Amino acid sequence: GHLTLELSNVANLPITLYFGMKIGQLSYVRLTSEAEFPYGSPELGSKYQGQTDATASRIHQDFLRH
Repeated sequence: GHLTLELSNVANLPITLYFGMKIGQLSYVRLTSEAEFPYGSPELGSKYQGQTDATASRIHQDFLRH
């Protein structure tokens, strides 16, 4: 799959990012059994399944009434 990192500065002051600056951490954990509801399961309402390019946030879909 693909991972997209989105950064947003919501402050009134600029934030400078420097080359090589650490800005986050990602860790993976190996499961000891299969996930009950893996990503993409209909029960989860996954929003980014099958994406191959950077995709704008779809968090607004969390607030839609079905």
